[in-house]
Amino acid sequence: MMFESADISMLRLLETFLKSAPQLVLQLSIMVQQNSVEPLQGLSASASLLSLAWMIASYQKVLRDSREDKMPMSYKGAVVQILWHLFTIAARAIAFALFASVFQLYFGIFIVTHWCIMTFWIIQGETDFCMSKWEEIIYNMVVGIIYIFCWFNVKEGRSRYRMGIYYVITLSENAALTVLWFLYYDRKTTSDFDALILVCVVSSSFALGIFFMFIYYCLLHPNGPMFGHLPRKKYPAWDAHFIDRRLRKTILALGHAAPSTPRLQYRTPGAPQELLEYETTV
Repeated sequence: MMFESADISMLRLLETFLKSAPQLVLQLSIMVQQNSVEPLQGLSASASLLSLAWMIASYQKVLRDSREDKMPMSYKGAVVQILWHLFTIAARAIAFALFASVFQLYFGIFIVTHWCIMTFWIIQGETDFCMSKWEEIIYNMVVGIIYIFCWFNVKEGRSRYRMGIYYVITLSENAALTVLWFLYYDRKTTSDFDALILVCVVSSSFALGIFFMFIYYCLLHPNGPMFGHLPRKKYPAWDAHFIDRRLRKTILALGHAAPSTPRLQYRTPGAPQELLEYETTV
């Protein structure tokens, strides 16, 4: 049930980024163009931003709770991780909104290009979430949408170098988008003082997000700064789940060639009788 809960949290995370993230950028872009913020607009944008940060931290906590080879995440760590993603996504979304308010066509080209590069990067990482190859590619394409807005680890092992590369790219893109907007924004609707405030909001929000990221990894990470990854072979529950996923993939592959649905049978080491039999449908 905990493994299924982690998979459901992943699906909710994907749904949130497919719905709330584009809505957030659209709302912020309208606010920038109108140079005004209605109470309902501000509340809706804040709710979208909070839901994005909340779902990432929630998925990470549920994932760690479902795996015995991972130390559980504390609630303090979850709160700090929410703040980390809250400020980095806010900086990213505001930079997108500023650029899109002036360069609509080029913004679309930029988003598609960034998504293609991130999707290719994820595919090269060889993730293992779905049962079939094509389902895994579609999953990687959807995760690439998350990478438009924030970092999301989808590969086992140490991620500090990949995360560092991602945030260097994100910082460069945020700076370029904000500078281009500052050079070409409509000075009839937005004053120079308001423009400087928006630039400071983007930079300070990203800096706060990186600050909370360091707080999380230095003080509140479940494994701690002095510990590495625990050996997986000591945890039979995760081994059983990992082997079961491999077996299900094999069954699905055989199902395309076999005339009837294959069956998988479990036996106990000491008893000859069958305990459980189930079918995997294609």
